[in-house]
Amino acid sequence: MNPLSLATPLPAAPLSPADFVPHRAAMLQFARGRIRDAFLAEDAVQEALMAALKGIGTFQGQSALRTWLFGILNHKIQDAFRRESRYVGIGDSEPASAEECLERIAGDDPQRADDPADCVARRHLQEALAGEIEALPPGQRDVFRLQVLEGLDTEDVCARLGISESNCWVRLHRARRRLAERLGHHLH
Repeated sequence: MNPLSLATPLPAAPLSPADFVPHRAAMLQFARGRIRDAFLAEDAVQEALMAALKGIGTFQGQSALRTWLFGILNHKIQDAFRRESRYVGIGDSEPASAEECLERIAGDDPQRADDPADCVARRHLQEALAGEIEALPPGQRDVFRLQVLEGLDTEDVCARLGISESNCWVRLHRARRRLAERLGHHLH
């Protein structure tokens, strides 16, 4: 008699962050279809992956892993809509997107280039951003510089820093959240 045939089924191997990697691209595509702002979609996916990492022990396998991840992502997208609807810039009829806020800091608006007050304010914002980037913990600062400022893709950032993709996402998410918290009063 085969002893394995009488035994209870073996439990599935525990989940690891690597199990999330194959689902990230589909999650990002889903988020971009709902949010239509690349930065906010990326943030929603990162927040969903962070929540999944925190709750990895709660996944019981009663649904597919992808279903569980997309459920978390859907909640994070709803949170993003609630958050963004609170921030309306002065004179704007729609909430300012992350891109618009970044352009306010780094961009040169030819229509406002002659306004000395606007030039001083923009320079102040750029200095504040540079200072806050320097104040980030080294791991977050390196990922933020390489991925956001230099435009490297996640794979190249991971190879250069010798970190995993999930670690890269965590560092970038934390850097963005910290910068948003520290510079929020400048942007709105």
